[in-house]
Amino acid sequence: MLRMFGVSRRGGGRQRGTPLGLLTVPTLLVTACTTPAPAPTTGPDQDFQPTATIEELMRWMVDPPADAMWDAVVITSTPDGLEEQRPETDDDWLALERDAVLLLEAGNLLQMENRPVADAASVSELPGVDLEPEEIAARIADNPDAWRRSARALHDAGVVMLDAVRARDVDALLEGGDRLDVACENCHSRFWYPSGPGSRALEAAGTPSP
Repeated sequence: MLRMFGVSRRGGGRQRGTPLGLLTVPTLLVTACTTPAPAPTTGPDQDFQPTATIEELMRWMVDPPADAMWDAVVITSTPDGLEEQRPETDDDWLALERDAVLLLEAGNLLQMENRPVADAASVSELPGVDLEPEEIAARIADNPDAWRRSARALHDAGVVMLDAVRARDVDALLEGGDRLDVACENCHSRFWYPSGPGSRALEAAGTPSP
């Protein structure tokens, strides 16, 4: 299961007009020339409007498809030897293609500004293990560039997995799963975990931030 910060909530008739046959050509031309063109849409109407929280994107667009990707290829050792589970049918691969698209576009959505971390009534389900939403928001606000790089890493891992799925390449799918795991854990280490195992510990060890 993908690691992510856990939260819980507290608590009529037709109008008659001039018959078309009575309109003259000049009248039509004047009408055409005097009808104002619609004003172009500008300003705030073109702005993005983030509605879902980061928590919701993680819960619905990242966690399920990431689990599906990691579980797509499973090798199990049994007394009778190795058993391998892998995608085989067209439906198997199509489902994974959908999951890869969700992952990479989630990476884009997470880069949008002004997206709240969680609802105001949300709290960590694992205090001491995961930060509270307001603490996560503070870390993001303190280092927005690192947050965007982390989200971009998720996007890029999704692209790798999408290419692997479209090529029906199991080995590349496994490599993409490893890349996805690194992207997720690097982000969580910087933004989700308390300082002990978190970003400051990584920086002190000389590990580059995502």
